[in-house]
Amino acid sequence: MSNRCVLPPKIVFFAIITMIVLHAVVPLAIVVRAPFSYAGWLCLATGTAMIVWSRRTFQAAGTPIRPFTESTVLIRHGLYRWSRNPMYLGALLLVAGVAILLGTLAPLLVVIAVFAILQEGFIRREERLLDETFGDGYRTYRRSVRRWL
Repeated sequence: MSNRCVLPPKIVFFAIITMIVLHAVVPLAIVVRAPFSYAGWLCLATGTAMIVWSRRTFQAAGTPIRPFTESTVLIRHGLYRWSRNPMYLGALLLVAGVAILLGTLAPLLVVIAVFAILQEGFIRREERLLDETFGDGYRTYRRSVRRWL
């Protein structure tokens, strides 16, 4: 993967902008009404916490955070005990949180698109790299911890 890759933080940013525009222009239907839509704040807070915690875990381990960069350490502690991809899960929670706050159908469709982009554009490729780098250690970890949750 070249350095020209659009990285997940930009994908999340563009997704949120797209959701706000879609909500304003073509909301389609209200699917989450207040006060239930306020649950989006919980998603935003949880997603942010997951990203920050996971990022700090990577930094403490001294392994690169940037996608498709060869990892130096296979992290299995912290949030990585429950999810192989807590940063991506956190990013998806950010997008979902905004969609829930907006409450209309069009933004929820963007959440599905972001999930597909993260799954197919990043996670599957990174899993292949981790398999090549860490071999049996990664395969054992992959069998014991779910991809998302």
